[in-house]
Amino acid sequence: MISSEMMHLILRHELQKELHTARALEHRGKNREASTHYLRAGNLYRKIAYASSPERANEMFSTATNYERIASVVREKRSVDRVKEVSPSLQREFIDSLIVSEKPGTVWDDIGGLSGIKSAIKEAVIAPLIKKNTDHVKAPRTILFYGPPGTGKTLLSKASSNTLEATFFEARLSVLLSKYFGESTKLVSALFLKAKVSEPSLVFIDELDAMGIARAADIDESTRRVLKQLLMELDGFNSPSNDKIIVMAATNKPWDLDDALLSRFRKKIYVPLPDAGTREQILGIHLRGADTSELNLKGLADKTQRFSGRDIQSLCQEAITHMVREMNPGLGEMDAAATENYTLHDRPMKQSDFNGALQKIRPTSTPEDVARYQQWKGEFGG
Repeated sequence: MISSEMMHLILRHELQKELHTARALEHRGKNREASTHYLRAGNLYRKIAYASSPERANEMFSTATNYERIASVVREKRSVDRVKEVSPSLQREFIDSLIVSEKPGTVWDDIGGLSGIKSAIKEAVIAPLIKKNTDHVKAPRTILFYGPPGTGKTLLSKASSNTLEATFFEARLSVLLSKYFGESTKLVSALFLKAKVSEPSLVFIDELDAMGIARAADIDESTRRVLKQLLMELDGFNSPSNDKIIVMAATNKPWDLDDALLSRFRKKIYVPLPDAGTREQILGIHLRGADTSELNLKGLADKTQRFSGRDIQSLCQEAITHMVREMNPGLGEMDAAATENYTLHDRPMKQSDFNGALQKIRPTSTPEDVARYQQWKGEFGG
């Protein structure tokens, strides 16, 4: 019989997969398909909530409801197009549904390696909140993470938020640059206003390069307005203030950032691909709850050169799926009634589970990509 920890691991993997698919579909304008995956993500959040501690369960249920609201907004694009014509209260309701806020459960131990980076971030996020501080100590309240895709930039921001016991605001670029509202600058203003009301809070902006392209002529007027509003909001974080708000952003393409936007971030942190030792730690994290007694994790880590943390997560998910499929033949043919009384079976993870997975999951970054990040780091720091 499969353990509760293993079941939790499987649900977590499925959740990340659904959210990744939903965001990719929404970005491509496939709203109805994206809506379906957002609903599935909400349902998975509820399943995880039932298996969580009471204090975490409430937050999980709240996040589930938020994603279900997002699914509704994404699906009913035509209705959202008309939101600017309705009352301000209804408009705020739509805006709130598009800004995902939560109190993350991510802790530093959930992130493999990066010990130096973790220490630097902890210092940066804690210092602004110390009341008795000297005037000459200026702690950064705007931090930019850059590096290859999937290296843990979002996890670092969530762990930071957890350390501060702060509300975490995830500003998705597909939302901030949305044409749903006609005037996307309202979303940016609403985001920072909501963060101020909920302080201490941490605002995380992902895919920042999509908003601040260095070649300004290549961006449309609506994006230009959003960029201008964001610059205005960030200016407030680089001047003396007692607000308990920290802004973090992430980019996979730092060289595409507008100079004005880049200058707003006081601290820049390079998040590289994991080395062999860190990859072994990440494998252990994503196989937590599984029986790995028959696995050589060090040997497996050596076979995953240039894999990001996300690539390793996908690799583990693929291997676990292979094991579950082998131990539960016919699982895909069951209807809802049959699953009610069925107990999943498992076994120790084997190298054979990963052999097939290594054929399907390949590293996202190339040696040329890594060299370019190193070059940018040499020029801009981090």
